[in-house]
Order: sequence, then C-alpha cells, then structure tokens
Amino acid sequence: MPAAALPSWTDIFPWAETALLACGFVWGAMLGSFLNVVVHRVPRGASVVHGRSRCPRCGAAVRARDNVPVVGWLLLHGRCRDCAAPISLRYPLVEAGCGLLVTAIAAVDLVHGGVDRMLLRGDWLPWARFAFHGITALTLVAWVLIAAAGSRVPGTASLVVVIAAGLAAVAVPAVLPCGVLPPGGTWPAGQPRLAALVAWAAGTAAGWVVSGGVRSRSHAAFTLLGAACGWQVVTVMAAVTAAGRLGRRWAERIMSPPGTNAGNRRAARV
Repeated sequence: MPAAALPSWTDIFPWAETALLACGFVWGAMLGSFLNVVVHRVPRGASVVHGRSRCPRCGAAVRARDNVPVVGWLLLHGRCRDCAAPISLRYPLVEAGCGLLVTAIAAVDLVHGGVDRMLLRGDWLPWARFAFHGITALTLVAWVLIAAAGSRVPGTASLVVVIAAGLAAVAVPAVLPCGVLPPGGTWPAGQPRLAALVAWAAGTAAGWVVSGGVRSRSHAAFTLLGAACGWQVVTVMAAVTAAGRLGRRWAERIMSPPGTNAGNRRAARV
C-alpha cells in the first residue's frame, strides 16, 4: 500500500494523541519521583539505585502504594504513615512538574510530528527528539534542584552527560534545536554532523563561561543547557537569570524595613 494511502492513526484510534499525552504525564511523574530520590541522595553520597526510600525521621521504609507519584502524597495527607512526620510539598510538586514537562515535550515532538508517521510509517526521528529533549530537560531539573539545595553536581556525572549529549547530536543532528549560526544546521554547509559537533562545542563552552566555571553550583546545568540547546539559549537564560537576581535585590532593598542593613543603606542614600 503506498504511503499516501495509509490511513491516519487517529482514524483507527481517535484518542491516540490523548493517550500519548496521558502516558507522557505518567512517565514523567514516575521519573520525577526518581529525581526526588536523586536530589535527596546524591548530595549525601548515597546510592540512587540500591536501598528503599525511608522516612528521614523514623527510618520506616516507604510502602509501594505510598510511592505512587502525587497520589501517594495526597492519600497520606502529606505525612509519614508510621510517625506522622510531615512530607515536604516539594515531592509531589516535582513529580507533577516533571509529568507536565514530559507531556509538553511529547506534545511538541510526538503529537505535533504526527502519531501516524511514527506508528504506521516507521519514522523514528520524533522518538529520537523526544528522548533527547526529555532526558535533557529532566537532567536539568535534577541538577537545578541539587544546586538549589546548596550542593554541587559531581563533576564526573556532568562530564559524562555533556559528552553523551554531544555524541547524540553528532549521531542524529536533527535533535539539536539550533546551530552555531542562524538558521541552525547550515554551517558548515552540507555537513550536518560536523555542524552539530561545532554547535555542541560552542554551546558547551558558552554554558561553562556564563556559569563561571566549575566553582559555580550552576555550572553543570548551564553547561548541559548549552550543549543540548546551543549558545543562543544559554545566553538568553543567563540574561534572564541575571535580570531576576537584580530584580530580587532591588525588591529586597525597597521592601527592607528600617533598622536592617538594606534599610540603613537606603536611608543613608536619602
């Protein structure tokens, strides 16, 4: 049967896109639950694959039914089943956030690309994009949460992930959203793999420089962001981050009551 005559997957299963997005949310929430484990254990030097999750207060193992993302926290009313210690709201928020993030990536890379292209025509490129973007986004979430907790991502782990992103980009150049020079992927002309390698190197270098090198807690996240999304994206994110910090400092100075350091400095200027 010619490709043009193939029926649309939505004609066979009208809810294909909805089912795909629902699966994306469930999968993302499950990975978000794992990220919570990573964020909790990596700064402490504990294994992320061995050992069951336990309550940090009483040490009781978390039961399987309580480990269901988001739902488990709601059923427990945010408290440990054994000692009633409060469970941080961060856990269900990370799980739900990762679920929504993966759902959004699936909507762009899979649903927008056409479900029938993947399932009836054997087009694997949308899956490659989805895997690359999903892994990159979830890794960034984990690293940002680790940095926010006051810890640093191990250098070996960040190096391995950044190199893996470069290898994936060289193997499938189409997964990179942009190249070194606009429009993406046109330089060097006619050599997409070399262009992807150059774009990865430029983005990695930009992320490293913008984050301030290895001494910064955010160096791993910015470096991966540059490696996976290009120097353009990391530059914009750096500008947004800097603007946010300046705005927060300005707001703190304006809102600080008299008697505080910021308030005294404001009064001295007046």
